Amino acid sequence: MSHHLTPDQAREQLATIQARTLETSRDRTVHAGATAVFGVVTALYMAAQNILVGWVGHTIGTVVFMVAWLVTVWWIERVARTVPRRAKVWSRGGIVASFVLTLTVVLPWLNLSAQTSPNTWPMVAAGAAVAAVPALVAAAVIRWGSR
Repeated sequence: MSHHLTPDQAREQLATIQARTLETSRDRTVHAGATAVFGVVTALYMAAQNILVGWVGHTIGTVVFMVAWLVTVWWIERVARTVPRRAKVWSRGGIVASFVLTLTVVLPWLNLSAQTSPNTWPMVAAGAAVAAVPALVAAAVIRWGSR
């Protein structure tokens, strides 16, 4: 039994592959949206750690964070047909940069301010907004960047 394609099968496979578009505006939007959600949810979750009280608050916060991440992963895997060029690099870079910014700037600021008075939700939102900037920039590059 031979595993080689016949010329007709090869032409058919080539025509099928050539008919596919490797990248669509829709896929760019999906990947950009997922990057933005990952960055914002992670920044908000990390910034909110100082304001959540007790194990119930931390547990609920962690569950909400995990559900948001898993739903986003499920959504992107279900909806996107392709991964736009350099989307993974930009997405991972933006999310990592947001994570590092949170650890090096936002959390130290929130921890320091919590020494004198409790953090408020507006403070957490401001910190999360700052921390989410790299992920949001990455999302914009994925959506509107060079093709």
